[in-house]
Amino acid sequence: DNEIVAAVRHSLKGIEVTDETIDLDTIMKVGPGGHFMSQKSTLKKARTAVWIPELFTRDWRADWEKKGWKDLFKKACEKVDHILAHHKPEPLDKDIAKEIREIVKEADKELT
Repeated sequence: DNEIVAAVRHSLKGIEVTDETIDLDTIMKVGPGGHFMSQKSTLKKARTAVWIPELFTRDWRADWEKKGWKDLFKKACEKVDHILAHHKPEPLDKDIAKEIREIVKEADKELT
């Protein structure tokens, strides 16, 4: 679910169109039929323009095989295990905790 939400959020940001992002100087330098992948400006922008998934794989099948064939479910389970082992939640604010207890108490009254 996190991967899907991250992909959707990235897509919903849209594409920023400004003089800097269009970079006409680079377009003119590369010219018709050229490619932009060797341009420093392209590499710099690609770091934020392209969404790179944490769990989904974009590898070619042969590369994926060499890396051990971990499927999405296995990767997700490993991620869950890592979070459960290492996550340190921030303490809940006392006022918020009190308000939550009151809401639960009122809900219990309504349900009984």
